[in-house]
Amino acid sequence: MKNKKSLIAILTLLIIIVVGVTFAYFNTISTFVNRFDLGDYVVTTTEVFESPDNWAPGDTTPKTLVTTNEGTINAAVRVSISESWTDSDGQVVDSNDIPADAVIINFTTPSKWAKVGDYYYYNYYLKAGESTTSLTDSVTLNSNLGTTNCVEENGVESCTANIDGLAGYHYTLTFTIQTAQYDKYKEIWNTNVAITEKPDLIQIMNSERTKDTLQLGDEVCINGDTTECFNFIRYDGNNNQNMVLLSKYNLKVGNIYSDGGGNATKIGEYPTDVEGYGLQSSEARGFVLDGQRYGTIKFSSINYWIDNGGLKQKYGSDYPADVYDTDYNEASGNNYSLAYHIENYKDVLETYGLTVQSARLLTYNEAITNIGCNIGSNSCPDNFIRNTTFWLGTAQDMYAVYYINTTGYFGGGNRYGFGNYYGIRPVIVISKSEI
Repeated sequence: MKNKKSLIAILTLLIIIVVGVTFAYFNTISTFVNRFDLGDYVVTTTEVFESPDNWAPGDTTPKTLVTTNEGTINAAVRVSISESWTDSDGQVVDSNDIPADAVIINFTTPSKWAKVGDYYYYNYYLKAGESTTSLTDSVTLNSNLGTTNCVEENGVESCTANIDGLAGYHYTLTFTIQTAQYDKYKEIWNTNVAITEKPDLIQIMNSERTKDTLQLGDEVCINGDTTECFNFIRYDGNNNQNMVLLSKYNLKVGNIYSDGGGNATKIGEYPTDVEGYGLQSSEARGFVLDGQRYGTIKFSSINYWIDNGGLKQKYGSDYPADVYDTDYNEASGNNYSLAYHIENYKDVLETYGLTVQSARLLTYNEAITNIGCNIGSNSCPDNFIRNTTFWLGTAQDMYAVYYINTTGYFGGGNRYGFGNYYGIRPVIVISKSEI
């Protein structure tokens, strides 16, 4: 009986233990510590300006403002401009009493800013380290203000100008720069103006292409203060590491011509202060059949590639001969002005951040081999090559240089006489590593 009671007690204890284990719960505790680092919103503006003491008609004073994102949060930028006048006694002058265009604000890079209402919006938001272009580059007191009266007495001439009654006045130009967190700028400024991401320096316009799969004619654009577009011609260099690109249009340089119902007549030249001078322009078409000639220039005033009736050794021994030359001492001034314009264009592109390995004119061989022009039929394919009339950099003989026009004609043109002026359409060579 005693043993039986002990056995019952043991079994009872086991049942209690088993029942206890059966009703136990699994339990775990996990802790996550989340850290949030606040962005740094630091946007600064740098000004270049020195107030002139004796501003006179025709004087131009530099004035630039560049805004830079020195923080980590994307920022939008807009600028407003106001003008005011006070007289010599410090009294505010009604703007209606000031001659129209008394002061000329010289804007720059208009393609980068959008004027909407009272504000100029920078088209692109600023990422960390990025800067805007300057909305302006200078301010000019109109040279047309007032008249100058000169009086000679005892052999001494004295001149005075009334500046349209503005002498002693004070002109105040106020720029107000506003910035806002990019993802909230529409709410903050109550605007629907589109501000987008700045495009890459080099942009392949056909989304199906890469820098290694470009085909003839594909468009490649360089985005800087302006957008300069080119057509792909060919790969070059070891392992095809370079791209040879032909500008989409002629440069806006040289002469402007107009057909007065008969022969073309020279009516002037592009002054260097014309907007877009020296850059590509769809206006600079060269010689075209409708008689309009814009952006035309001689290839040369002399056949500098000739020596005693034959080619100089540096240009080879046979025609066609590539005679585009940057030897400014040998082919200087008006004798060979094309190279100066092309070199200047190369310098502009490099201010955009691009490295241009070389800049020149299209060659005869490239026109034949790569583009498909045919010297037998004096024609080129009906493609991107025929939107302007332009010089090639290859001489046909001692008197003529090859050119292509808008009808597709491909042949040699005498470089003398304004009837045979054509445009400048540069070729640039850049590395694929730039993309």
